[in-house]
Amino acid sequence: MLQKIINLLINLVALSLPLYLVRFEICSLPTNLLELIILVLFIVWLVSKIRSEAPQFKEAAFFYPIFLIFFGLTLATFFSTDLRISAGIWKGWFIVPWLYFVVLIDVLRSKKQVIRLLTALTLSGLGIALVAFGYWANNLLTYDGRLKALYLSPNHLAMFLSPILILSFYLYFCLKKNIHKIILFIVHCSLFAVIYLTYSYGAWLGLLAGFIFLSIIFYRKRTRLNRPKFIFSVLGLIFLIFVSVCLNQAPGQKFQGLVGLSYPSLESRLIIWQSAWTIIKDHPLLGIGPGLFQKYYLDYQSQALPYLEWAVPQPHNLFLAFWLQTGLLGLLGLLWLLVRFFRNFSRPGANSSLKPEIKKGSQLLKYFLLAAMIYLLVHGFIDTTYWKNDLSVIFWLLIALNYRAGRCAC
Repeated sequence: MLQKIINLLINLVALSLPLYLVRFEICSLPTNLLELIILVLFIVWLVSKIRSEAPQFKEAAFFYPIFLIFFGLTLATFFSTDLRISAGIWKGWFIVPWLYFVVLIDVLRSKKQVIRLLTALTLSGLGIALVAFGYWANNLLTYDGRLKALYLSPNHLAMFLSPILILSFYLYFCLKKNIHKIILFIVHCSLFAVIYLTYSYGAWLGLLAGFIFLSIIFYRKRTRLNRPKFIFSVLGLIFLIFVSVCLNQAPGQKFQGLVGLSYPSLESRLIIWQSAWTIIKDHPLLGIGPGLFQKYYLDYQSQALPYLEWAVPQPHNLFLAFWLQTGLLGLLGLLWLLVRFFRNFSRPGANSSLKPEIKKGSQLLKYFLLAAMIYLLVHGFIDTTYWKNDLSVIFWLLIALNYRAGRCAC
């Protein structure tokens, strides 16, 4: 009975990722509905383990980089100049997602569980896409004509939907009925349209990298996965992305031209990165603490070029954000974790007893996980594709699925 409840709650978390926007307080402690669901899931899971046996994770080395991130994050939080803000991020963007991660790597055992989890994640993206269409239909856009829906910026909307778009392609290989594939195709068109309307070129660049990787992998593999119709669909999608990036501009002219003209968005990021690097040079070991980049960014204005953008809560770079907010130890932990993630891609799987067809299915899952991670890293060079409640959960979901793939019938 408890196991069924746990599986239900795991999928409910994936379905409810946007519910972090529903915020409230419990005993004066700020929290949100997504955190509450994850905490309930973890408590139910913990009760089930106490009643049966303690959880055992055979590859303890996998947790060393996570511990390094935790240690650096905790030090940066403790020495932060605003403990309340930093502690809130410590809890909401790391501790709570880690609780979900622990449950996932212990509970996920079968392909059916993975399919249900990714289906719930896809439905979450579809729900936000439908809401976004409502905003677009009522012309509720940013000042420069970009779609952001419920989120603080169009980039946040694109960063949430893009990894979901990539992961949901895995479901094509799991669905047997054509009607289900048609429905999934409609979902993909919806996600694609909303991401397009955000005019987030970082998202386009990340998606382009992810789908190019998939097209190369499927072209090189001499298996049943090498299906021409899939390759042509991926290449067609790549072509549409290329055309939309090169020939279309946001109504507010986010980028003013293509060659030889000014790029105010890129120029602004260069100034932000310069300011972030100046801050890092003054705080190289412990960083500045989670959530405090805006404050330091304004304080360091006199040491940088004139700012083109003043409201900058994050440094628009995943790695700079980790260095600044988790210290050097946190950054090293992230790099170590990513190395293990990519190394696991080429591993045949720890469970040698798996049947060949199961191993093949596990490897197929790894392809899409790796494509999603490539998206996060490529987009992460010009944006922060982790530092938000829903994005952090998606990141650790990728790590958990990568860990489980090859160790079970995924």
